[in-house]
Amino acid sequence: MFPCPFILPAALLLDILAGDPPNRFHPVCLIGWCARRMEALARRLWGGTFMAGMTAALGTCAAIWFACAVFFLPFSLSSSPWIPWIPAVLVIYICMAPRGLAEHALRVAKPLRTGNDGDARRAVSMIVGRDTERLDRHGIARAAIESVAENLTDGVFSTLFWAAAGCLIGGAFGAASAALVHRVFNILDAMWGKKNDQYRHFGTFAARTDDALNFIPARLILPCISVASLFVKGASARMALTVGWTCRHSHASPNSAWSEAAFAGALGLRIGGPVSYQGIPADYPWIGFGRTEATVRDLALAIRLMWMTTFTGTLIFSLILFFFSHFQPS
Repeated sequence: MFPCPFILPAALLLDILAGDPPNRFHPVCLIGWCARRMEALARRLWGGTFMAGMTAALGTCAAIWFACAVFFLPFSLSSSPWIPWIPAVLVIYICMAPRGLAEHALRVAKPLRTGNDGDARRAVSMIVGRDTERLDRHGIARAAIESVAENLTDGVFSTLFWAAAGCLIGGAFGAASAALVHRVFNILDAMWGKKNDQYRHFGTFAARTDDALNFIPARLILPCISVASLFVKGASARMALTVGWTCRHSHASPNSAWSEAAFAGALGLRIGGPVSYQGIPADYPWIGFGRTEATVRDLALAIRLMWMTTFTGTLIFSLILFFFSHFQPS
């Protein structure tokens, strides 16, 4: 069957209406549970080596893919060509989280708006890895904006990209599988991609694979953010594109600066800069050429830009699916 152009809008609508499932029921918790057991098994066999980490990552991915195949099986027995798209929409929905991202950012914005810096500081500590105890109001807002910009690629746009690519190759099951593989490695990178003695070698495969899976989406998101800025009052599409391109390499990660720089340009900010992790300073470069005094208004604008970029990406990838589903040669 030809790819269905409605699969991405349906998954996005489900996320908007339902949000994230409770943690104890969230399938992402199943991925974490499986990863922890694969890690324990691999370490018993090969210690903390690269081989152990690669085996644990591939084993986790294979186990989750098999669970996805079992989930699809009863739907594939139906004679209706539309029924198999139901599990695909559900899987893509759990792999993307724009509403969850917005809600986390709003938990920072609300106390900032009322002058409760302590609650804002605690809220932002839930979404960033840096030390937050000494952040002032501007630092809190900047950290939240950086989180929104970076996670827009990892948690939303890459899912849309891989779901669309998988749909073109393998229909409903291909869309779900591709989105799920990306999500698995995104979670494994968060769990194992730490540069400490425990994970320096073990987490390398998961971290590099996550970088590879985000490589193309991170670069496609730059023009998408620029287009989205046209529809967000107070954001600059021209500066999003200019600063995004100029500062695209201003981050240790090969992918993070593309969206962060675009947001910095669109909002007229400088983000990034020196931070510390568990008391250890990290002299990161500034991204952008604007002001460093980010405000709660800038954070609210970043949330709106995140939503508009999500809608824009969904529309673009859905149009691509529509084109291939209606204009393929016979």
